[in-house]
Amino acid sequence: MLFFLKKSVAFINNSLLLLNQIFKLMATEETTTSTTGKSTSKIWVWILAAALLILAGLFLWDKHRSNNRYKQLETQHQQTAEEFAKFKTQNESMEANYADLQKRYNTLNSEVGGLKDSSSNKQAEIERMRVQLARQDSLVRVINKLVTGAMNGFKSDELKVQVRDGKVYVTMLDKLLFKSGSADVEAKGQNAIKKLSKVLLNNPDIGIMVEGHTDNLPIKTSQYKDNWDLSAARATNIVRLLSADGLPQKRLTASGRGEFAPVASNNTEAGRAMNRRTEIILTPNLDEIYKLTTK
Repeated sequence: MLFFLKKSVAFINNSLLLLNQIFKLMATEETTTSTTGKSTSKIWVWILAAALLILAGLFLWDKHRSNNRYKQLETQHQQTAEEFAKFKTQNESMEANYADLQKRYNTLNSEVGGLKDSSSNKQAEIERMRVQLARQDSLVRVINKLVTGAMNGFKSDELKVQVRDGKVYVTMLDKLLFKSGSADVEAKGQNAIKKLSKVLLNNPDIGIMVEGHTDNLPIKTSQYKDNWDLSAARATNIVRLLSADGLPQKRLTASGRGEFAPVASNNTEAGRAMNRRTEIILTPNLDEIYKLTTK
């Protein structure tokens, strides 16, 4: 490019020098013509040639400038095209990322909505459970009061009413219910069972578990193999009395615990007397609470 530029400049300079020579010749020709009275047409040929050379030089110079401008524009066009392609790729990537983020947002938003609904449902279940537990607790307190009132004619070393673990325990010692080694319920004991039955008949939401307990002194008779056998027979007989008083059998359960759940030491007579007992455990119906906890 620089070579072409130098050549063009040199061509124009030469054309200008030639034109200068033509002007000198014209001056000389005018002098000769004025002296001799004659003129020649050669001078005009030189003028025309010089003019053509100048025009050619100007044409070449303009062409050179046009070529340079074209190359600059072509370079700019190429750069612009590359930048456009780059921005287009970035834009497509951003659109893809946006679509992905929008999808994730919609998914998370849906999950949040589900969690809110689930949380609301759980709160409602917790509230129902709280109400149910409060009702059961209230029922236990009412049953405890009713049973205590019904059994107030018995001595504390014969019968006790206690609330433990949300249940009412009616503990009847053997001196109230049975003779030693027997599972037949004494008259005084039958009277106590009948009074308890009246309270339970009016409260159908109470489950009834009868547990027989003994001390650890071994027993072996023709009727009972061991303490476990004796405790089960005593619990069963109590259940039969409750059933005879009108309590539905599906509410009743008999269990023999033998000597394996003592409440006192078996090393003393007083302790063994406390262990020889029958516990009637009154439990509120927990079906509704169970349903709530298993959802």
